[in-house]
Amino acid sequence: MGRWKKRLTFIIAVIFAGAAAAAAWSVLEYTAWPELSIGGCQISEEEYLNCMESVEYDTKIQIQQKFNADYDEDFWTKKYEGSYGYEILAENTVERLKYIHAVYDIAEENGDVDDGGYGSLKSRWEDENARRSEKSGRGEAVYGLKEYTFELYLQYEMSSLKETYCNDRTRAGMDLTEQEVLEHYNSHEWIFAESDENADLDQARIAVERELREQKYDDMVMQRAKDSEVDGNMKEVFEFTLNNI
Repeated sequence: MGRWKKRLTFIIAVIFAGAAAAAAWSVLEYTAWPELSIGGCQISEEEYLNCMESVEYDTKIQIQQKFNADYDEDFWTKKYEGSYGYEILAENTVERLKYIHAVYDIAEENGDVDDGGYGSLKSRWEDENARRSEKSGRGEAVYGLKEYTFELYLQYEMSSLKETYCNDRTRAGMDLTEQEVLEHYNSHEWIFAESDENADLDQARIAVERELREQKYDDMVMQRAKDSEVDGNMKEVFEFTLNNI
């Protein structure tokens, strides 16, 4: 009888151990980074998390303002007109990634960067910080920040890529017709700080053309982002997002 009791105890222990292992494996599967690609480019877990962090605050404000929601411990797990907060965050993250990849695809196509991928972007960020640190260590002047966060460097580089594109009139959309310039000038008033009067086209031409080129560039990037194909199981992306907020 004692032997059977011991055997039964052993069997129960094995069952519980198996159940615990299965539960642990389930959690690992539940939180693992799923396959996700944008425009044929694989998105790494690190890239996704960096982007998610960069849009988290704006998403929080978006939900609060749109749904008059309080920011409490259940904020991300509440439903807002059919979508959970963490789903909205995941969708905003993917949209931001689509935009970033559109910018870098265009830059790579035009030779402004050798490689528009996340890994190369991260290397350029690290190299820039190392360069600034070396200059500072030698007592040389360092203009701007002494060190960039990844997000600030990303914003800086994307702004530089936009400026490079818009300053080259040989690129698609940058050779403006006089009709385009006139229509953009007529679309609103052009008031300079030192005057309350509307500037004529000759006075405002430089500002008009610059704004029009930037607008056309933004439209091109937005269209490229909109057309980007997203491949992956969004349900798994939602779950991953929830577990990493």
